[in-house]
Amino acid sequence: MLHNDFSGINKTFLDKVITVGGFVHTIRDHGGLIFIDLRSQTDLLQCVIDPQTNPDLFKLVEGIHSEYVLKITGKVIARTPEAVNPNLLTGEVELVISDLEIVAKAKTLPFDIHAEGKNLAGEDSRLKYRYLDFRREKLKNLLTLRHKLILQTRNWFDKEGFIEVQTPILANSSPEGARDYLVPSRIHQGKFYALPQSPQQFKQLLMVGGFNKYFQIAPCFRDEDPRADRLIGDFYHIDSEIAWADEEEIHSICERLINEVFSKFGEKKLLTTSLTKISYDDAMNKYGIDRPDLRYGLEWQNVKPVFENSGFKVFADLAGNSSSRVQALVLKGQVNNFSRSDLDKIQDLGRNFGLPGIAYIQYFEDGAKSPIFKFLSQETISELDKFLNVEKGDLVLFLANENKEIIFKAQHQIRTHIGKKLNLIDENLLSYVWIDEFPFFEKDEKTQKIDFTHNPFSMWRGDIKTLLEAKEKGTLLDLKARQYDIACNGYEILSGGVRNPNPEALLEAFKIVGYTEEEVRHKFGHMLEAYEYGAPSHAGFAWGVPRLIMTLTGEENVREVEPFPKNGSGVDPMTGSPSTVNSLQLKELGIKIS
Repeated sequence: MLHNDFSGINKTFLDKVITVGGFVHTIRDHGGLIFIDLRSQTDLLQCVIDPQTNPDLFKLVEGIHSEYVLKITGKVIARTPEAVNPNLLTGEVELVISDLEIVAKAKTLPFDIHAEGKNLAGEDSRLKYRYLDFRREKLKNLLTLRHKLILQTRNWFDKEGFIEVQTPILANSSPEGARDYLVPSRIHQGKFYALPQSPQQFKQLLMVGGFNKYFQIAPCFRDEDPRADRLIGDFYHIDSEIAWADEEEIHSICERLINEVFSKFGEKKLLTTSLTKISYDDAMNKYGIDRPDLRYGLEWQNVKPVFENSGFKVFADLAGNSSSRVQALVLKGQVNNFSRSDLDKIQDLGRNFGLPGIAYIQYFEDGAKSPIFKFLSQETISELDKFLNVEKGDLVLFLANENKEIIFKAQHQIRTHIGKKLNLIDENLLSYVWIDEFPFFEKDEKTQKIDFTHNPFSMWRGDIKTLLEAKEKGTLLDLKARQYDIACNGYEILSGGVRNPNPEALLEAFKIVGYTEEEVRHKFGHMLEAYEYGAPSHAGFAWGVPRLIMTLTGEENVREVEPFPKNGSGVDPMTGSPSTVNSLQLKELGIKIS
């Protein structure tokens, strides 16, 4: 029997002759004796050979280099007390080599697989030789954690009475927020399949079919631009749908999944075992983003009421505009921690978003100072102090603009910058937050076209009558969706919603964003017809596996937790995809490249 897992080789193996196989991790010559650290997937095993006992084999060993693949036979003996390595599972024993076979030689590696941090090879090099990158202990540990997380998640859903169903990979095109990957049909030339952005339609149809609890570790495909927290192409969801469920039940299930499964992985601790709730509007107003990092405070406040009738015309005019924002951030006891250059840096952050300047008030021990005091009456200053509950030692920053989107972006960037500067972010914590009450519709600033904010198959607060009344009154943008996200440490890691099983209401919603009834029935007729046969209410969610693992492990680049990712340009340096195909393949598909 050959041992390729060294984790169980310990003192219980003493005096046994065994055969092991692995990679040469290091090879060391210690005054005649040669030590080989042989590496398996799980651990290292020290092997030793003495030229006095086996001179011919010793000559063979002298020609071995790192990363050679070896099969070694020998007797397990105890290490001397001073040679014991407590950091290894095999650290109390070593293998005295009696026979050795070079299974495969290895060329000099293109990069150091033992390097970490700043010495780590460039990403493209590591992706080109991903099979060598897998030999790095850190990457191997990340993929092992991923395996165990998915396994325990699958077992948890099974225990909870869910059934796993594999939905199609070749599907239909669907408007779910990103571009589809299209697959041309050879048999039906001129027609295309689409790789599913999610199993959304199929899992809802399972509910129509009478299944109560579905889940799947589902592949998803989205043609989006890559970034540090988003993979290009394909990734996996922990996907679920539940009949008769509402927001409260989904919230409870997700909270239990976090506590009973996810929190067991990685070394981070939960900030709180309860899943914090916050509305979309509160998230945007307080943090400037709908996926706030709540490991620290720094909440912005609306100070329009103070400036509405003040003499400071810039702020007063904005305070009277319902769509504008005048926000303040109180930094308690921090006035002496922000120098002029620190304040200039914050000004620069604001200018990046088109803000002409960022007002501030410094509450020093000898009195408050601010460039804007010359525009404010003493009454307004006193009212502001009381409104913000400021004290000596505080620093207050102000953002103001008629465009709320500019303010939101500046709020988020400045809050993040200050959080890092003041070391407020505890990297050992996980802060999960449930965001709900999203707008159901949004308006494109360029085209002025109404579109879905989230999933088009989800429900809004109310019924079809509510939708039609909002359309008539011109208040569609005020409709709140029965949709929700979960964010953790500033990353969106779950999205879901309560579905719309009413075919008439579903049709009306699509009409509002510009689809004709003919177009809706052409693209989604199967959904409308299915609901005409009756369906229970249902709701669901999907966790993004890569981002989930990012948050659990503290990785900042999603490509570090994916087995075979594309690079930042959407290219696989190892296989060369995407690549050209030959003219015969295109001809079979009826496609011409212009």
